[in-house]
This record gives sequence, structure tokens and C-alpha cells, in this order.
Amino acid sequence: MEQHERLWELMAKRTAGSLSPAEEMELEVLLEASPEAARQQALLDKVSLQSTGKPTPERKEMLLDRIMGGIAAGESREALPVVSENSIPVRRGRWRIMAAASLLLLLGAAMVLYLRTSTSTNAVVWSTVQTRPGSKTRITLPDGTLVMLNAGSTLSYPSNFAKSGRVVKLTGEGYFDVTRMPNDPFVIHTNTIDIKVLGTTFNVRAYADESHTETALISGAVEVTVKDGGKQHITLSPKQKLLVANTITDTAKPATTARPDELKPLIVLESIEKEHGGNQIAETAWVDNRFVYRNETFLQLIKRMERWYGITIECHNQSLLQTSFTGNVQGESLDQLLGMLKQTKQFEYNVTAGKVFIH
Repeated sequence: MEQHERLWELMAKRTAGSLSPAEEMELEVLLEASPEAARQQALLDKVSLQSTGKPTPERKEMLLDRIMGGIAAGESREALPVVSENSIPVRRGRWRIMAAASLLLLLGAAMVLYLRTSTSTNAVVWSTVQTRPGSKTRITLPDGTLVMLNAGSTLSYPSNFAKSGRVVKLTGEGYFDVTRMPNDPFVIHTNTIDIKVLGTTFNVRAYADESHTETALISGAVEVTVKDGGKQHITLSPKQKLLVANTITDTAKPATTARPDELKPLIVLESIEKEHGGNQIAETAWVDNRFVYRNETFLQLIKRMERWYGITIECHNQSLLQTSFTGNVQGESLDQLLGMLKQTKQFEYNVTAGKVFIH
């Protein structure tokens, strides 16, 4: 499984133009062992972002239309046009993302996208890795830092990463094993908090549709800066986690006794607890493909199940939404998980047109 994920990672990096010579050789070996992946890589190689001057607006529109049209028609054996990265105006960014996403669907379940955007020839180019619902991926950053991205997550890093500072942007959930560089801190920016580390292992959960951003420290040390609420700086020790409400008021104060109520914007510091009968912890269980939920309402579980299984869920049972559940599954299908939840509180469900309707 790890070799499979590594193949998709290298293919995506080659498409983005960020593949090192050593990784190029590694990719060639993997492609020789996978003819289907080699065919997909050959198609991706036909798309090249090069500097070809400044065409007229009409020419820009035509190039974009040809890319979109070729992808939609499935013209996998037609030569795709060469497009200048600097020639595409900012207002067409959405089309560029759609075009890249459509083509990279060929990469299959991993759904790793390396998109490069720039507003001028001197601007820093950012590479973005995305995972769609129902998938995970592993990334090795230029400094050797390992990152596992959970479903529905996005990680961005600049082209000059590790040269002018190790800085990344995260939306969603990521598990980080940061390469230690005492004179070069590793910084993660999320919508709610900034995290600064030197070399450590930790998990960050920063989904936009959840009420809190969570930082769980496994080893080492991190400093968390809360962007709102007075710019508080909080240092975590191993086996601690920090929960910060995604909407913070100026009166928010640190607490250490209880998990925050979703209706009260708080900053809460807690100890990480091991699961009963084992040494594993819930905060990083997803890395081992385990779906762990502790005293979570069904409303919270719906969001997680949608990302985990890549499916849309609609619940029309209002009393069920506030019912709390605790459990642990690994490898079970959505149907099996719903069957387990029904043992706590009875409900009915059906699947229609790729959606789950709960009554």
C-alpha cells in the first residue's frame, strides 16, 4: 500500500515539475512495474506549463477551451497545447484548477493534485497537495519532513521551501513527522492558529466545517499562536493537545478541565489519553486507517463519515443528531458502521443515487 501511494506522489510531483533526479529514477522503476500507471504518466507528460510569450486574450481563451474540450472528450492520444503559466490571468484561476483536476482524476483514488500558481515572474510559486473525501496520501517535503494527509485536506508549500524558511499552509487534517533543524523552525499556518516547531511529531486537525482546530503533540515541543483572542502563545508538551474554537472572542481564556462546548468559543488544553486496553491514541488513529469516535454527536459523525467514505449523508431524524456515540472501527464499510451505530440508537437509512438518507 505504501508503494502504491508513493507512485501517485511521484507522478504528481513530476507533473508539478518538482521531482528531484533521485525521485525521477525511483519513479521510472515504479512505472516499469505498473504499465497502467506508465500510460497515465505519458498522458500527464503531454501537459507542459512553459513560457511561450504573451498571447492575446483570444488566444488564452482558445488554449483553455482546447484543454477543457480535450479532457471532456477523452482525447487521450491527442497532443495537448502548451500553455504559458504566466499567460493565464488570475480571473481564470478557477478554470485552471478545473482543468488540472479533470486531468488528474486519471490518478485514481489517491487524488493528489500539485497545482502551481503565480501572479508574476518574481512571485513565489506554491505547490498544493489535495486529498478528496474517501482517500489519504503521504507527502515527503523537500526537507525530508513526512506528512500524512487525511481525507478532504489541503497542504500548500512554496517553491523556495527550506531555503527561505519552512512554511506550509494546512486546511483539514495532517500528521507531521518534522525533520529537526534547530536553526530553521517549521511553521504551519491554519485559519485559526499558527504552529511553530523545530523537530517533532504531532497531529493537526483544522477542518473549516468543524467548530475547533486541534493540535495533538506526540513528541518534541510546539508553540501555538492563536490568531484571534489576543494573539496568545501556548507551548505544548508531549501527550498534550490544544483545542481552539474557530471563532474566538477577545475574552477567551485558557482552560484545562473540560472539552469546549461548541457554543462557547474557548481555548482548551487537555492531556492525550490512550485507548482502553492499548497504547494507541484516538487523535492519530486515522493514520493506521482506524475510525475512532469518542462521545461525538451524530451531527459531528456525519461530517467525519462523509470525508472518510467519500459520500453525502442527509439526516432527517432530528433527535438522532444530538445523540452521542463512542466506538472504534477499522476496515468496516459504511453499511457496517451504520449498523453498529444503530445498536446505540435505533434509526433507519437507505442509499439512493449515491447519497445516504437517514430517518
